[in-house]
Amino acid sequence: MAATLPNNAAGAGLALLAYNVASAIKGLCLDETERTARFKRYRLLLVHLAGRMSRFQCKLRLRFCASVETIRRVQRVWKVFQLPTQATAFQ
Repeated sequence: MAATLPNNAAGAGLALLAYNVASAIKGLCLDETERTARFKRYRLLLVHLAGRMSRFQCKLRLRFCASVETIRRVQRVWKVFQLPTQATAFQ
């Protein structure tokens, strides 16, 4: 029983972190009507998107199979949460 306690605590911490990140994205990046969406609809709006990652001339590209509105929604999330990126070349 004691061996499962750290696993449960780690799982609960991970779930709490995921909830906080999703709540921040909903509050900062989505429209007013989308902010009140339940997490199932939120998954359909942002997480479950079909796409393809490709590398051409040392540039990674992500292509979505989605509507223009969905791609703009993802771009708003990327604009709010800008992460530093660095070009890499595979040898």
